Amino acid sequence: MKTDYEYIDNLVFEYQQGSDEAGLEIIQLFGYCPQTKELSNYLHKYFSLLRYGVINFRDRDTRQFIRLFTSDSAVHKALIPHYQYADTKKAARKTVQMINDRLQSISDTELIHDLCILLLEQAKRFKKKSDKINFCGYLYNSYRYRVHDYYAPYFRNLSYSNRIEPLEDYIDENSEITIKDSWYHDLYFENEEESLGFNWILGRTANYPFNQLSQFERTLLSLYDDKKHTYEEVGNIMGYHRDTIWQKRKQIKSKLEELMKRPPEDC
Repeated sequence: MKTDYEYIDNLVFEYQQGSDEAGLEIIQLFGYCPQTKELSNYLHKYFSLLRYGVINFRDRDTRQFIRLFTSDSAVHKALIPHYQYADTKKAARKTVQMINDRLQSISDTELIHDLCILLLEQAKRFKKKSDKINFCGYLYNSYRYRVHDYYAPYFRNLSYSNRIEPLEDYIDENSEITIKDSWYHDLYFENEEESLGFNWILGRTANYPFNQLSQFERTLLSLYDDKKHTYEEVGNIMGYHRDTIWQKRKQIKSKLEELMKRPPEDC
């Protein structure tokens, strides 16, 4: 990427005035070439992290981004210094794995498109309030927050999410996984304040369309979307491979989408 901050600032101002050519050059400067479909530099860093879990612990921006996704105060604090101990790196990798799992329904093309659009959104928002402020510095300090906020719906309770993942065809749609009722009591407590807890799993407090799901399906959503377990962790708890859990969750989301196309009284 060119390091002429003034040149980049002028491109940003041109883009703000409506120049598509300037917008395209901004995207190219920060690491994406639409002609060759190749990623590099800044955008490549975010793509590699979100898609493949590539973490450069020496990069402060990367550490700050990961901090946005963890509620563990110890890990949150430990990611600030330049050097991290093994336990901090392990916790960070687990957090990034969760991010990768949640975003795996997004294709590579969609993810790259999102990152480019978010970059241009920041270019639109940039205001040069003094000579000491430039777009590169503004982007470095703001882009991670914009990316986090954009994908936030994927990390919220499923029932409150405003963004539905792109759906794939059912995989092994005629199969049905059954589980024993006995182990539910080992995982959950009867706590009405727990939105996707034991009573919700049993269907007592589940509203439409979630009351149309099986106990297995509500359990999977509770573990993954409410308890924030990864696919692998859910698989270990429920006794299935992580890929099976991923496949079943895709089926559940497709089922919910179909249920939402008709009013509850039709069920």
